[in-house]
Amino acid sequence: MSNQLSVVDALPGVAFTAQGDGRVDFVSQGWTTYTGRSAADAHGRGWQSAVHPDDLPALLTGWNAGVNGTAVDIQARLRRFDGVYRWFVLRLNPLAEGQWCGLFSDIDDYRGVPTAPLAADLDLRTIIDCIPALVAFMTPDGALECVNCHNLDYLGATLEELKQWTVGATVHPDDLPGVINAWMHAVRTEQPYRNELRLRRADGAYHWFAARALPMRDTVGRITRWVLISVDIDEQKRDKALIAQALAEVSASEDRLSNIINAIPGFVWSAAPDGSVGFVNQRWCDYTGMSLDEARGIGWARSVHPEDAAPLAEYWGALLQSGEAGEYEARLRRFDGHYRWFLVRAVPQRDEWGAVMRWYGENTDIEDRKQAEMLAASIAIERQQSEETLDKVRSELAHLARVASLGAVTASIAHEVNQPLAGIITNASTCLRMLGADPPNVTGALETARRTIRDGNRAADVINRLRALFSKKTITIEDVDLNEAAREVIAMLLGELQRNGVALQPDFTDDLPAVRGDRVQLQQVILNLILNATEAMNTMTGRARHLQVSTGLNEHQGVYLAVTDNGSGFDPLDAERMFTAFYTTKHAGMGIGLSISRSIIERHAGVLSAAVNDGPGATFQFSIPATREGS
Repeated sequence: MSNQLSVVDALPGVAFTAQGDGRVDFVSQGWTTYTGRSAADAHGRGWQSAVHPDDLPALLTGWNAGVNGTAVDIQARLRRFDGVYRWFVLRLNPLAEGQWCGLFSDIDDYRGVPTAPLAADLDLRTIIDCIPALVAFMTPDGALECVNCHNLDYLGATLEELKQWTVGATVHPDDLPGVINAWMHAVRTEQPYRNELRLRRADGAYHWFAARALPMRDTVGRITRWVLISVDIDEQKRDKALIAQALAEVSASEDRLSNIINAIPGFVWSAAPDGSVGFVNQRWCDYTGMSLDEARGIGWARSVHPEDAAPLAEYWGALLQSGEAGEYEARLRRFDGHYRWFLVRAVPQRDEWGAVMRWYGENTDIEDRKQAEMLAASIAIERQQSEETLDKVRSELAHLARVASLGAVTASIAHEVNQPLAGIITNASTCLRMLGADPPNVTGALETARRTIRDGNRAADVINRLRALFSKKTITIEDVDLNEAAREVIAMLLGELQRNGVALQPDFTDDLPAVRGDRVQLQQVILNLILNATEAMNTMTGRARHLQVSTGLNEHQGVYLAVTDNGSGFDPLDAERMFTAFYTTKHAGMGIGLSISRSIIERHAGVLSAAVNDGPGATFQFSIPATREGS
């Protein structure tokens, strides 16, 4: 019976029994350990005060569903002894007529809520004084070195006075011979000392103590001092009759506790210090189809998925070696051959010396959580693939739009190329005449040759800019000077602007910081904005056509470029709709230029917007974060 009670108290959670209406009549030791409150505080509906106020209504609703036959996993936060709330999952199971058994299992770490361990840096003196026992340090031969404050208070003496006392001054005369013999034996054999004895208090009364002394050794094994800890057991000695009565009552409840363990909605098990399983509850047997005898020892391992068996065995072996609590996720085979994911938790039970006496564990079904995680991972992969495909389509569409825009200004581009080519021919003819003169005009011929080279470079620049804009290369991220990029586009469009009677006024801010981006794509946006502004002024009569391209820094230290015209403007209600794909107010065109331009700017972490001017026309502006000072 006591073993089964230990199983319940050692569970990594809070086990309880209750009436169907939620009134609790039993809680395990886990309640007191976690909440810092007595079991009596949990009785009736007192346990509800530990539930987070925001979670209590849902928990009670789930409770009612559970007692009415619906299988539920209820999640709620419970307040720890230090005021911190952690997430638990509650599972209910019928125990007997009108009785229910349940288990709160800590799942806080699996909800992604990290917790910070409490760190304390206490010195040895403080630690020793906090021990609720009489602590003494002695030399290897048994001479007193120091004691904690409880020792001084109990004996009513100073440390210097205690060093002058003999053993007989504190030990009861009837216990003195046994104490001396046991202590001398411990010093002689260098083995731990254990004894029960009566010590005289400052007021002359004697109390029973359980004394334990351990030797502390150096790196070569020599004893450097003894640590003696004496724990007051006087009350235990006097209350043996009450303890015996309590044990009898516990024994009388053996059947009830056995039912509790077997009805806990999870797999409960215990193992010897070497890891050999000696007990599994009925839940385990029902799930796996194995009997208790089949599960004992390492028989339980036959239920583990082949892919998880070796890693789980290795982890279990590491826990046995370290003696630390731990948890692991593995798949366990059901009686019908189906595998489900479980969180396997194990905690050690130790004796007063810290040695592991037994292992206790619980397996919690986490199949639904694992399925949700795998589904989320699959969705993430599909989303990434979709985004990659979308990026390719956007890049292709941007290239087509760029080619279409350049096609619209073919005549102007041809003029920009033909003009320097005509100059080259004229200069070449002039140079030949100068060299053919008698005497040859070498100075004039050299100057003419320089003009020929200048016009050749000018034509080459135009062709290089066209080649870059027509190219279909991958995106190249680099530092881009927006002033320089805008000047190159304007130079290529001068003929188109002149043909449409547009007077362009550049207003570039000096020492403009660079931006990180793809030069060709940014020039595509500038090209599109200038051409749109030019088209907006085509039907305008009665006033000159003015176009301004300006750059600068905004209030957020971003670099902006604005294109302002004095054309027909637009309806303010269309300020956002005009950036929608395939929306257009023109007789020609597909309505994708502004949509593509905005997507390009947004991929550069920027913003593209439009506004109606106070006077005639409109302003289209984009801004991109600056990367460094200077242009």
